[in-house]
Parts: sequence; structure tokens; C-alpha cells
Amino acid sequence: GVKAPLGLYMYGGVGCGKTLLMDTFFACAAVPDAKKRRMHFNEFMLDVHRRMHEIRTKAPDSGDPVPLVAHGIASSTTLLCFDEFQVTDVADALVMRRLFRRLFAHGLVMVATSNRPPDQLYLNGLQRPLFLPFIDDLKARCECHDLESTTDYRMLAEVSRGRRTYLTPLGEETAKQIDEFFIELSKGGHTTSLALALRGRTVTVPRAASHAAIARFKFDELCGRPLGAEDYLGIASAFHTVFVEDVPQLTRNDINRVRRLITLVDAFYDKKVRLIVSAQVPMEKLYLAEGDAGDVTAAHGDLIGTATYVPDTSDEAFAFDRTLSRLIEMSSHEYLVRSVASHEQNKGGALLLYQSESVLSQEQALELFRGYDSDGSGYLEEDELKLLMMDLSERMRGHRNVEETEVKHAMSLMDVDGNGEVSQYEFVDIFANSTFTQVVRAYGETLPDDTIAPRGRLRRARSSRVSRGSSIDVP
Repeated sequence: GVKAPLGLYMYGGVGCGKTLLMDTFFACAAVPDAKKRRMHFNEFMLDVHRRMHEIRTKAPDSGDPVPLVAHGIASSTTLLCFDEFQVTDVADALVMRRLFRRLFAHGLVMVATSNRPPDQLYLNGLQRPLFLPFIDDLKARCECHDLESTTDYRMLAEVSRGRRTYLTPLGEETAKQIDEFFIELSKGGHTTSLALALRGRTVTVPRAASHAAIARFKFDELCGRPLGAEDYLGIASAFHTVFVEDVPQLTRNDINRVRRLITLVDAFYDKKVRLIVSAQVPMEKLYLAEGDAGDVTAAHGDLIGTATYVPDTSDEAFAFDRTLSRLIEMSSHEYLVRSVASHEQNKGGALLLYQSESVLSQEQALELFRGYDSDGSGYLEEDELKLLMMDLSERMRGHRNVEETEVKHAMSLMDVDGNGEVSQYEFVDIFANSTFTQVVRAYGETLPDDTIAPRGRLRRARSSRVSRGSSIDVP
């Protein structure tokens, strides 16, 4: 394989500084930004499975898609950083050995944090013997370091809280405080039902103040339904603040809801979402790992045919320690400040608030433009256009890989006056009265002219100068 430096696998208890160390390293690493990626492990594996599905769909007879997926990732990424490396899904476990062996052979360097040492990854998992070679590869390609500490530094921070973000117990007073907080943050409390269009499915947001990027859910609307990491990441991309109400005290009898809550908190924490919770009990009593679990621990055979596999809840109890630590941090003043700063810098999630097949108004198109005009210049430069295209690609194709040739092609089509930038007038002329699907087909991919939707507005933007006076009254 390609010679490359060893990576790093850091593990330790909650709050010992793993994520801080990794984020600091990522920011300082002497690797071009385009060649390094920092993401949650769940998000990465969702992308891997999406790529595999696309290859199988387009070329059913092509054989194992893993080598092609590994080549695609390694060709665009030199440094891959994972926060909270954990393996709980059998589908992930069975593909990881083949995938990472090829990624390491291509010279990819991995830096990861985890609560577990390598030998305890996927402990008690289905078909674990097939996963064990990955652990050997991990040890060979990464320095493994135990950040042993008995101190949770998140717990030590003296936080200054204004209004509390975790309210308990449930009752009229708590419900009133939640209502007042929501009205205050959403500037009036007006909500509508919204369907987020994710790849291949939609997620219903029953109460969304989309003008303020705030959503409101009952606990069972998020964790009582079969939702997963992709759904929670979609919500986190669209809303900077999420209210979750009426969270009950959970036990081992609620193991599916516990797992979803763990995944939800991980996704929201990674995306720096501001989380407002009303709950039956204080945080430290939210999950009772001990006690009667009904038939949860009853022995039974699994679908692969083994009769010895007995599911238990030890992994969830272990993972919930991290969830509790993160909930504590997410209620701190410091976290809320970082959350605001993060969402001010990255407004691309607003894309999810619009349906793929719905027509954008001129006002919505202008609002979308301003979300990507990061320097407020009134023009989209090439890097800002690339961010828009990456968000569109994730929305329409299920991945964020956009080639430089695609960006330059789109710029040449959208930049009608040829000054090297896309003005708000040019942008609005393209996006207003169009659907995302039509825009992506016309500007997001290099397609022959006869495959582009025959809409005069899209064709005209390629060849004629935009009339600033007739497009929209832009202040």
C-alpha cells in the first residue's frame, strides 16, 4: 500500500478532552482543507452505505462495491477524523474490515476518539469474528492511546446560565416555561407542519418556526418512531434550535427509545444544535440501567441463525454516560455561544427547509442567496458557490462530493456577465420560480443540452444578461 504516517485512536471516559484534542489537531493539521474531513462516525457510515447502494443500482453486475467506495473516499480525502467511533450495527461491522483495509492501503490517515479501547469495539455484536480483523488493522495503522482520567471536565466548568435549557419536572409550570421560551426564540411562536426531504424519505416536523430555524417535538415524535442517525442529522442541519418535550424516565424496557435518544444527542451535539428539553426527572436520573427489563434480555436466536446471541443493555448504559455528559455540556453558556457562532457561519442547512419539487419564490431565493454569501459582498465567489453545490449534492444525490470541474461548469453557466462571480440578481433569476430538481439538472451536473428541462428561464440565464430591474427589487 501507499506509505503514510500512522493515525491515532484516542479512547477514555466521558469529558476527558478527547473531542477537544481531536478538533484542535484537525484545525492545525498541515493538510489542505479539501483533503481533510471531520465527521461523526455514524454520518460517515451512512455515506458509505449510500455510495454502495448507488453503485449496485447503477451497475448491478459490477460485483463488490466496497473497492470502488474506498477508492472514491481515498481519492478526495487524506485525513479522516471521527468523533465517537463506535460500532453497534451489524451492517456497519460486516463492511468495515474490507472498507478500511483498502482505505489504509490507499494511504488514508485516520484520527478517532472513542469511549472504548479497540479490543472492546462491537463487543457482544452479531458475527463479531468477521469484525475482528478490522481491530488488527486498526492497531497496525493507528497509535492507540488511553486518555485515562477520572475527571469529567465538562462537569467542572462553572457555567453561567440565563434561562435553563433542561426543565423538570413535567407539569403546568414547566409547560408554561417551555411555551414562553419557544415564543421568545421564535419571535411569536407561529409554527407550521413541515416535511424535510432527505434522501429517499421524508421526516415530518410537526411544529416548525422555519423563519427562525427552530423546531418543536414531543419526545415520542423523535424517539418513539423508527428514526435513525440520518434523520436526526437532517433535522440538525435544518434547525439551529430544537425543543424536545415530555421526556419520560427511561428504563431497560425502553431500550429502543434509549438508543434513539443516544443517537439524537450525538447528532445534535456534533452539529452544535441548541437543545431545549422538558423531562420527567433530572438528567442524572433520565436512564435507569438497572431493574426489570421484561423480555429485553431473554435469550433468542438471531436472524443469521445463531442460538447463543443474547442481547443485553450494557452497551447502552455505557453510551448513556456520554449522552448525560453531553446533555450537561449542551446546557452550558459556553456551548450555547459556540452553537450560535457555528450556525451563523454555516447557514447551508436552510436548504432542507424547501421541498425539492416546490417552486421557490423570489423572496425565498434571495434569502437562500444571503445564506451562502458569507462575506456579505452581494456576490457568490467560487468557494461560496461550491458550498451551495455540496449542500445541493447532499440533498439530491446523498453525498457531498463535488468536483472542481462541476463548480467551474456551474459558475460559467450562472455567471451571465462573466465577471467571475454570481450576483444576487443572477442567482435569483435562476432559482426563483424554479424547483431544486430543475436547478440541479441544469447547473449542478455536466449534461447535454437536450437533457435539461425545457424551461425558458433556465435556458435564458445561460446566454442572456439578467435585467436587474425586472428580476426582483433587491435592497
